[in-house]
Order: sequence, then C-alpha cells, then structure tokens
Amino acid sequence: MRILFLFLILTIISTGIFAQELGYIQNDSAYISCDIYPQSEVKSGKSCLARFKNSAQIITYTPDQIHAYGYGFTDYYSFKVVSGNDSMKRFLEAIVQGDSPVYYFTDESGDHFYILNDKKELVELIKSNEEYKNQLAAYYDAPAEIIPRIHYGLNTSGVIQTVKLMKEASMEVVGDEFVSGNPKQKSLTMKQKKRMRMIRPKASFTFQTGVTSQRLPLDLHTGLPTSWDEFKVSSLTFSLAADIPIMKHWPVTYHQEICFNKFVSEYMHGSNPPDYQLIQDFSVISLPAMVRYSFGRKRLNVFINGGVQVDIALNKNNVGWLILTGNNSTGYDAATIAYLDYSTFQTGLTGGFGVSYKISNNLAINSEFRYSAIFNVLPDKSGTESQSAFKVGITYSIFEREKKQ
Repeated sequence: MRILFLFLILTIISTGIFAQELGYIQNDSAYISCDIYPQSEVKSGKSCLARFKNSAQIITYTPDQIHAYGYGFTDYYSFKVVSGNDSMKRFLEAIVQGDSPVYYFTDESGDHFYILNDKKELVELIKSNEEYKNQLAAYYDAPAEIIPRIHYGLNTSGVIQTVKLMKEASMEVVGDEFVSGNPKQKSLTMKQKKRMRMIRPKASFTFQTGVTSQRLPLDLHTGLPTSWDEFKVSSLTFSLAADIPIMKHWPVTYHQEICFNKFVSEYMHGSNPPDYQLIQDFSVISLPAMVRYSFGRKRLNVFINGGVQVDIALNKNNVGWLILTGNNSTGYDAATIAYLDYSTFQTGLTGGFGVSYKISNNLAINSEFRYSAIFNVLPDKSGTESQSAFKVGITYSIFEREKKQ
C-alpha cells in the first residue's frame, strides 16, 4: 500500500514538472512541431526541452543547436549575449514582437532587456538615469516630448507598456514640421497631440450650481425658546473655479473658487405679532483655495480636494430677534428688538470629492460634494458653521498651443 501511495505521489509530481505544451523549434528555416516543456525563466534561457510526436524521449536543445523555440504566446530566440569580455549564446524571450522586437532574459545577475541595432545586433537597455526611455524612443521613432511622461519601470510589464505608448506616439506622422531643434526628431502625431492635450491642460475653468445646506449652532442667551438653538437652512449655490497645474505632470492642480450663497431663515412663535421671532439674513462670498488630485482613465475621472476657505459677509444685521411681553388683548408691556453682525471675514477648512466626464477634448460635465467648517462666524455667540454642498456643472479646458520652430 505504501509503495502504491509513493508511486502516485511521484506520478503527480512528475506530471506537474513535465507538463508539456504544443509548440515548435526552429532549425535553420524549418519550423518543426513538437511538445515543449516550460521551465523556469533562468533555465528557459539556457535550454529547450522538446518531445516529438510518437516519441517518449525528451530532447534537450541548447542555443547553439536551434535558432528559436516557442509555445502558446511565448517565443524564444537564440542570440549571442556579450557580458564584459565574454560572450555566450542564450535563448531570449521576445516580450515585444514585430519588426522592432524587445528581448528579455534573466540570470544570476538579474534581468536584462535588449533591442536590435541596424546590424541586428543586441543592444542592452540601460537602467541608469532611465536611459532606457531614450533608447526606446529612438528605437520606435517616438517624439522626445513623450519621454518625461513615461513612468513605467525597467521590468517586463513596464517595458511592454512603455513600448505601447512609444508606438502610439510614432504613428500617423503629419507634415514636415519639427517640434524641437533636433532635425532628426519627427513631429508630433495627431493621436499624440490629442492624448497629450487631454492629459495636461494649461488651465481649466468650471461653472457650477447646486444647493448648500447650512448648520450654525447658536448660543445667544436672549430668552428665546431653547429649541431655537441653531440655524438650519439651504441656499442655491453659484460658483466659478479655475484649476492650474502645480506639478510637472497632471493631475495635481491648484483649485481656486469663488462661490455665492444667501442663507435666509425665520423662526416665529405666535402671530399678529409673534411673541418671539428669530431671523437670519446672510449673503456670503466664499473663497475656497484647495489642492485637487484627479485620477481615472479616458473620459471618466474622479477627484478629491482639500484646503482652506475664507468667507466674506456682504451685509450687516445678519441676525435679528424680537421678544414681546404681554398679550394682544391687554397690551404689550415691552418689546426687545436686537441685531447682530457676523464677522466680515471668516476662515475655515474645506474638502470634498467628485466625478468628471469628458464630452470632448475641451468640455467636461461634473458633479461634486463639498463640506466646509467655518470658524468665528458670530464670536462668543455661535459654534462652528457647517456647510454641505452638492453641485453640478461644466468645465472648459485650455491647452498649450504647439510651439513653432
């Protein structure tokens, strides 16, 4: 029983190690169908394990014996790799196929990536100072202006994504106009111009409208009903904002906004005339100054922002109240009427989030939620004012014009 169990274990392990895939080997100009046994990345660069139809024998091929082998979407090619004063043939994986391929292999010293020169000789991509970006840009005839916008590292997935962007930038070249002082540099493509403009506008302007809800705790100590301990009211909101890039690369911007609200509320007890009355009449200009971070892909973007806010009161007598003693039949003994002014300048903190959807290169629609906490609205007689706003609007972006040389 133990022998049978051991045999099953060995069979399972052997099957996992030698799980073959249908593939090929290339010898001179001939492609021969066979089963290929995948190996680790290091071993794949040194040998190929193949088994032909109607044969149980597994044959090991070295880079000196065949030109290439592959299976599935993976292809290896035999090249002479130079390392210092030594050279040795290795199988290199073509991680990018086509007329301008990129090859990869790994050994004990680490990962290596190669492109081909005019003589079809290997040229290794250099990681130091991100020189590989310049090498790939020259290899794919991509505009130099795209290099600072590449943020992928020197690894398999990073190279593949970088090459994809380089190829896009080198397509559909129009005219003979150069975009730099280097006469060897091709002009920007139509597709690249569109993409680069979408990524980095010079400035964006947004108009929004919506509703802002105010909550202002009160501590007046005037003898008014105790339930009148805060203002809760909503106002229509109108705002205009500008976004200016503050970093070399989008999407971090300085967001400056000007917003108008008019908060009006009235509490009454009794009628003709009321025994108690509390009124708020408050027109205010808000100036939020924030840093905004946007993220997303293609047309849909999400943004978050935060910063400080200054509110400017536009009118006086913002809070007023009336207290009558006595009654309508016997007459009123006394009346108390008083008014208070909010602070002209009020400071606070603000933050929020929203979404934006591009409907063209220059236009986008958006919606946003914003929360603000404003201090010292009515010193010693109120708490911190809360403003919660929901707004929708439209954004118009201005892009840098192409410089003519």
